[in-house]
Amino acid sequence: MNKEDFKNIIEPVVKRNNCKLWGIEILRGKKRIKLRVYIDSNKDIDITDCENVSKDLNYEPSLDMNLGNDYILEVSTPGIDRKFFNISQLKDFIGNELEFKTKEIINGTRKFNGKLIECDEIHFSVDVKKDFMKFKFSDIDLCKLKPNYNELMKEKNHAKY
Repeated sequence: MNKEDFKNIIEPVVKRNNCKLWGIEILRGKKRIKLRVYIDSNKDIDITDCENVSKDLNYEPSLDMNLGNDYILEVSTPGIDRKFFNISQLKDFIGNELEFKTKEIINGTRKFNGKLIECDEIHFSVDVKKDFMKFKFSDIDLCKLKPNYNELMKEKNHAKY
């Protein structure tokens, strides 16, 4: 069973809970498989949403049939340093900093940090130290948001200056 098949099982359950599916990871451990499901929402999402989706997914026999009875299910929000699973997710984060790792070495490295400038259905462009670089999303091994924690603290008025 591939990720698309798992998505077809998981996404309706997530939608029934008024959330949207952000991504799926299937991690093969030494003893057990871990199914990690990331959910998001247009409203504030909290632990209750994660609990509800998790409970509902526990009653999906298709998951048990494909993963066995001894797998670990984790339901989480993507968090502020969210991982991107497809290029369409980047569109809402233009102007933000990303950190990503390419599958192949480019200019002597695989790790990059830069400000997201633009993206389309295939490529995204970043400003890496005043150097405009374009990447094909399918050539990326891992792409995450790199939040500015100082700015986040100011926005939420948690910090005193």
